[in-house]
Amino acid sequence: MNRLQYGKVLMIFALLSIVAWTMGGHTAAEGAQNVKIIINGRVIPSDVQPVIVNDRTYVPLRVVSENLGATVNWLGDSRQVVINWRTTDTPSLPETKPGEIPIILDGQVLNIPASYGQPFINSQWRTMIPLRAVGEALDCEVQWIAESYTVDIWSKSLSADRNILTDLAAYKTNLKLMDGSVINSGELINRTPSSFSSEQIAVFKTYREQLSKYGATVVLPTGETINSADLTIMGNSYLTAAQLNKWVANEIARLTPSLMAQGRTINPTPDVAELYLQIGAQYGIRGDLAFCQSAKETGYWQYTGSVQPWQNNYCGLWATGSPLTGLESRNGADETQVCFMPGTHGAVFATPAAGVEAHIQHLYAYATKKPLPTGKVLIDPRYSLVNRGIAPSWLGLNARWAVPGTTYGQSIINDYWLKAIKTK
Repeated sequence: MNRLQYGKVLMIFALLSIVAWTMGGHTAAEGAQNVKIIINGRVIPSDVQPVIVNDRTYVPLRVVSENLGATVNWLGDSRQVVINWRTTDTPSLPETKPGEIPIILDGQVLNIPASYGQPFINSQWRTMIPLRAVGEALDCEVQWIAESYTVDIWSKSLSADRNILTDLAAYKTNLKLMDGSVINSGELINRTPSSFSSEQIAVFKTYREQLSKYGATVVLPTGETINSADLTIMGNSYLTAAQLNKWVANEIARLTPSLMAQGRTINPTPDVAELYLQIGAQYGIRGDLAFCQSAKETGYWQYTGSVQPWQNNYCGLWATGSPLTGLESRNGADETQVCFMPGTHGAVFATPAAGVEAHIQHLYAYATKKPLPTGKVLIDPRYSLVNRGIAPSWLGLNARWAVPGTTYGQSIINDYWLKAIKTK
């Protein structure tokens, strides 16, 4: 068949297709609204517009197939559209019935249910295929987004990766990337899986599993529901010292049998709840949550790590995993209130109040760029080492205060503070 004959065949078929659709009560909305094609997160340029026919979306077969990794050929002699996707060769092809232009996928005729709509050739002599049929034929997920007139297509393997990014985005929490940088997961909503390595996607999957223990929202004592990411470090406390002390007493009673089974002596709980609330208020820091962070860092003041009770160090300041030399710089902190001792882990504070205020100051450094409140003396020896204002929320401490710390802030809120709220 020469080019002229082929063109006549296509023209006749196109006219017949249009007549068939019109007689069946179908109206093609071709050209009425530009329709965008996105495949695996990438906008696909195409000289052939998707069309909407009788509320069904049709897409150009060649454009979609080739951008999903398939090859498409038109066999003029047999009038067949041949797609090689999982195969690289063209197997023996089935016979074509007169008047049909079948689509052959990996050697098999693509059976498209009538309810999906039927392929047709448009005025540009391009084969248009129902969007739903694309998803089933090429094993991908397809979505028609009516608000933006967008055809969104994802390979199922990449679709699973995209779902990981979407799920993480909902948490709006800090995540440590493999290159050492930190990203807020909310940014992942605008990223595609292809912008990350397969190894990083695997790490993201692990992060999602870890975060799945916690909901993205939290109910405040006022009854208001907010995203956990919006619970700021600065603000007013919700709980009283009596509530906090009662909660800790309950937790110590719960932990006592297992601690005694380990041969450990039960340490008395320091009377610092009121100090956290009072000093926290002086800095505008939520002292009740800071107290809960201290409970997490010290194991309810049982100090199962390297810091010792006599150090009055309630948040592990300068406890880096290695014993100190005693020659570390205090970085401007008041020498009468903080010191370093050879062989210890972490700074030593002169009094419980100094230890609490150093903790509050460290949170203040993360939460704001403001100078210390008027009249306050620097006690935190790591205050100047913080990138000021980098973490205004509790979830902002993830991957910063604790590394990788994927659920660090969530744990403070859910495993400690919310339990304290529920203590009767």
